[in-house]
Amino acid sequence: MGVYVNEDGIRNAQGRLVQRAYGSHHGARINLGFFGATGHNFIHVKTSAGGSSDQMHKFEYNGYTYSHLNVHNSVTFYTYAAQSTPYQPSLVNWGESGGGIVNYYYSSSDDKVVIVLGTNNSYTGGFLYHQSGKSHTDFDVAVLAHTSNASSSSGVY
Repeated sequence: MGVYVNEDGIRNAQGRLVQRAYGSHHGARINLGFFGATGHNFIHVKTSAGGSSDQMHKFEYNGYTYSHLNVHNSVTFYTYAAQSTPYQPSLVNWGESGGGIVNYYYSSSDDKVVIVLGTNNSYTGGFLYHQSGKSHTDFDVAVLAHTSNASSSSGVY
């Protein structure tokens, strides 16, 4: 039986296998997609999450870079009204190399969370995930836009 993963979760021909709610436990882990190097050092990923909405976020990057090195890191932070920087951010790196999430986030000009990924110019690639849960609201996040035409880790959107 074949399955595939998209931003809605794991699906097969009969429908979704992973539900958003199990009894009283709600939560989601959303695959925001694969991001690969395009000749620039930074990829800016603009999400649908509000930069000043009261939400807790966990973004995780899992990939690889030049010389067969493993890139795996995660950042958790809160967003709050009238605040343009993350509240109590925590970035953890389990990988063998730098890269992946390099800027926790910045708010775009239209108040959306932007995650910045660091890449090796040619050989980096990986998946970006987002998760949320019932204790700090259960909400969906999607990628609205992304660009790699940047030499800076902030201020593109």
